[in-house]
Parts: sequence; structure tokens; C-alpha cells
Amino acid sequence: VLPAALRGDEPPAPGALAGVIAECMQQLGATPRMFRGITIGVSGPDVIVKQLALPLMEDSEVAGALRFEARKHLPFDLQTMVLDHQVLARHSGDKRLDVLLATVSQQHLDQVLAPLHELGVEAAIVDATPLALSNGFTQTLPREVTQEADAHVLVDLGHRSAWLTLRIKGQPFFARRIDWGGASLVHAIATVLPGGHDEATAWLRAPGTSLRQDLAAAHAGRDAVTRLAEEVRRSLAFYGTTAPLPEAVMVHVSGGTARLDGLVEHLGAALGRRTRLFGPSEAGGKDAPMAPQFAQALGLALRFE
Repeated sequence: VLPAALRGDEPPAPGALAGVIAECMQQLGATPRMFRGITIGVSGPDVIVKQLALPLMEDSEVAGALRFEARKHLPFDLQTMVLDHQVLARHSGDKRLDVLLATVSQQHLDQVLAPLHELGVEAAIVDATPLALSNGFTQTLPREVTQEADAHVLVDLGHRSAWLTLRIKGQPFFARRIDWGGASLVHAIATVLPGGHDEATAWLRAPGTSLRQDLAAAHAGRDAVTRLAEEVRRSLAFYGTTAPLPEAVMVHVSGGTARLDGLVEHLGAALGRRTRLFGPSEAGGKDAPMAPQFAQALGLALRFE
């Protein structure tokens, strides 16, 4: 059950979130200071991950050149942003560098780190959520699955929003935040239930709930998932304007919301593409049903390997 401090549509206060973290640590018989390092993911509308091309130059020159180039691509004042980058490839023949840029506002980054500061610890690594998801996905996807399609799309469904990431070998990395999450399902279902938001939440949490059911709530939920499919379709269409998109595309869905029975099935039908669940415990075991909601945690943990 979701802790009371994390319920609702607004982000929890740093102190409340710090309390939840401390309680989880206590249940493990641990404290934050006992860990070798803490990796934290940062997400939100002001998190942007984008692949850019720069003229061939030395590594020491990239940061300065990238800050100048970023002015053309970011809808924010760079003075308020934190920028990081990774050189992906050097093309001597074309005299070009492929660089992955990750940015977040300083204000938002401070808010994300505030709960850890309340606990008296610092994050060893801060990673943009779409990069963490992509890292966990590419490093753990079974080889036989990778061979079933020419392109793989990961859609991670959170409570307030989703991240879509797409990376095809030899083509630009693509990430997009979609304003659709578990809250979207709750709001859609609440419109057809007399109890509104509370009844919709209870229905979604009840054992045996499925979008396959012939109920008003399930119909409303499927309509909401159809709207998600439209956003995914728009994202793929946009990517197709910048780089070739193979015909054989497989969609992998992760995040806590993905656990709702029938959601992945309906999303795949609405997209007309092969769609499957993704999570770090895919092979089975008692934690397998929970696996999709741990995709981001997996990617963050892999940073310490």
C-alpha cells in the first residue's frame, strides 16, 4: 500500500519523503549511511535528454562548446540549468562528435536531493530517469528478445507521467516525457464511478481488477490507455522525421502502472505492435509480479557495477 505521505497528485514534502525512506531502511535493518553509495534518479518536465552533433574536438573542449550549442535546443535559461554530457562516438571522416546531453534545472535538482539532505547523506550519482531506464533495459534484455525486432521502445509508466526511450544501434538516442501516468487512469475511471476519485483508486487496487472486464470502469480505463497509445504513436512518428524507424518495432512496458492486468495487452492492440512487460525479475520467482515497477531502480543500481 502506498504510504500516506506519497498519496495525491502533488510531490511530497522533502521531510515526508525522507521519513518514508528512513522507514524502508529501518525495515531492512539498515541506515542510509551504511550504503556504499546512493544513486538517485531525476525526472520531470525540465529534464531533457538529447543527442547532439558537434564539430570534432578534444574532450576538454566539449563542455564549453556544448553549453553554447545547447542554447539552440533548450527552452530554458541556461543560467538556471545543470548540464552534463557523454561523448557517444567520434566520426573522423565527417569531423563530427555525437554527444548525449542531459539537463535539469538547478531548482528541481535541489528539490530531488532535499530528502537525502534531511537524512544527512549525499547522492554519489544523479542520473536522468530516461538514461537509467535505458541502461537497465539494454543491459538486461534477453538476447532472444532483441533478435525479435529491429527496434525496441521502452515505455515506463509512473504515477504522474511516463518516459519513452528509443535507441537503435547507429541511430540517435531518443527520449520523451509523456504526460500520462497512473493518475490518468484514476481520473478517467473516476468520471464513471459515483464515488469519484476514491472509488476509482479502490477499484484499481482491488484483487482481480482487469481492463479486460466488461465494466464501465474497465471501459474508461481502456479509453485512457488508448490516449497513451496515441502519444506513443506521435513520438515514434516524430522520431521517424529525424532518423529511419524500422518496421519491426517491439514495445516494452515497465513501471508500477504497467502491472494493471490487461493494460499492456490493450496498449499493444491500440498501437498495432508487439508489446510486452519489462522488469528485472522477468525469469520468474515470487517477485516476478512486482518486476515492472523496479525497472528504474535496476538502471540506477547498475551505475555502481
